Amino acid sequence: MNEISRKDLNKEFQDHYLMSSLLSIRLGLFLTLFLFFCFAISDVLFFPNTPEQNFYIHFLIILPVLIISVIVTYIRSMYKWVHLIYIIMNLEVGLALFYFAITTKPSNEGLEYYYSWVMLVVIGLFTFYRLQFITLISIGVFQVVAFVIASIYNGTYLQTPFVFFNNLFFILAIYIIGFLMAFMFRKLNWKNFLHTKVLSNNYRKLSLEIEERKQVEKSLQQSESLYINTLNSIPDWIYVVDRELRFVILNSSLQEEHLRQGFPINCIGKKITKIYPYIPSSTIDEINHIFSSGEIITGEQQFFLRDKTIYGETRKVPIFKDNIVIQVMIIMRNRSKEKEIEALKQKNIDQKETMLREIHHRVKNNLAIVISLLDLQLRNNSSPELHRIIKDIEMRIRSMALIHEHLYRSENLDRIPLATYLQSLSNIIMGTYSGQRINLVTRLDKTDIGIETALPLGLIANELLTNAFKYAFPHQREGKIEISLQQENADTFILTIKDNGVGLPDTFSMSSDKSLGLFIVKLLVEQIDGKINIERESGTTFTISFREAVVKKEDISLN
Repeated sequence: MNEISRKDLNKEFQDHYLMSSLLSIRLGLFLTLFLFFCFAISDVLFFPNTPEQNFYIHFLIILPVLIISVIVTYIRSMYKWVHLIYIIMNLEVGLALFYFAITTKPSNEGLEYYYSWVMLVVIGLFTFYRLQFITLISIGVFQVVAFVIASIYNGTYLQTPFVFFNNLFFILAIYIIGFLMAFMFRKLNWKNFLHTKVLSNNYRKLSLEIEERKQVEKSLQQSESLYINTLNSIPDWIYVVDRELRFVILNSSLQEEHLRQGFPINCIGKKITKIYPYIPSSTIDEINHIFSSGEIITGEQQFFLRDKTIYGETRKVPIFKDNIVIQVMIIMRNRSKEKEIEALKQKNIDQKETMLREIHHRVKNNLAIVISLLDLQLRNNSSPELHRIIKDIEMRIRSMALIHEHLYRSENLDRIPLATYLQSLSNIIMGTYSGQRINLVTRLDKTDIGIETALPLGLIANELLTNAFKYAFPHQREGKIEISLQQENADTFILTIKDNGVGLPDTFSMSSDKSLGLFIVKLLVEQIDGKINIERESGTTFTISFREAVVKKEDISLN
């Protein structure tokens, strides 16, 4: 223990020693006063006019000191000054003894009475007053020295040295006895103080620990209450099981469902297999797997209740303590309404898809009817020019009808398999002009494209292929027509239609209105934001580069 802490400890002990002894000081002083008055009364009654009474009357000065010492023990506001008050009063007693001795001659009768009172004052000092030890010894020395000096001053030492030393011996003996008594009292109180302090510290620590434990328990209770309230506020069915597969918690939503279905409400501590006898074995296996692995398992499950079938989404979550899974929380969400909505949506989608297929089928049929009507019209008219015009219109209509046929047969109603479509269109055109000895070569990359791009592209291919079959090989010449489709990247394509025929005339122009088909091609290329390039070496080559048209959401009308 360092010096500062030892000093503080001694001060704390001194305050404790004095304050804890106030009751014993009070009782001792009361007893002294009582004996003092009893002795005075008996002395007056039985020994009147004796010389000793003269000394006794002088010693009445001690009475105020005793009375004040008792009064101080009752006034709580004086406790902080009690140490100083007791020092001052005992010093005054020493001065009174000194004054009384120097004013008394050794020849007076009853002088031994004085020495007896000095011994009583000394032993009373050590017995009653719980002053600081060094202060107690100092005051005792002061009283003894006052006695010695007074005895020398009044002549007792010179006239009766034997009496002086005899009385001094007894006073010193009483001083030593009082000193030993005070020392023993202080020693015992010091040990008791240390024991009490240790016990007090331990009690304080224990109290703090108890208080902390209470706070922790309170926090745990609040946390548990918040945890349970949170679970109860969730509409999903939630329950928690331990390693023995016994219920630990059921939230209010699950309890309400138990009440509706006739299941037991009080399930805590019971096994889930007893409450749910038809629970799938796979669920039990998953829970046991979570206890061993600590994984989270999600899935879907179908519940067969008494009054309905529920499609649920399940989530099994481990609850850890010290990195060990001690419990598993099972969360079941009723997805029946969502399933119904999804089924209804799917039904609507299927119905819309069926209707859309039917629409494409009917559009194709209607276009076929238009072609048939045009053919009927040709039967009643033998004009070659009209026949040529009607055939061109029919080929354009066939290219559009072919689009709807592919959409009708396709799994994806808004995407056209472009390679298949161009192959079919080429075959139709070739079949139309089958009398010519022309070899058709196709190199088509497989890709899907939207109808917004496929429709104008089909018309472009129709016009260019038709012109090639009709005009590139006059007089039944043999030849070759190549059609290729290349996909450069995700949305950029190149369509090439090439023939080794006679080529285009020098006066040819895409902007000329004399060739309606090529004028239409120019317009359609602009429609799909494409570019067309024409080469006239060894026949004619049309190269069209284009991007797939992107349909913006705001461009789609909901009406």
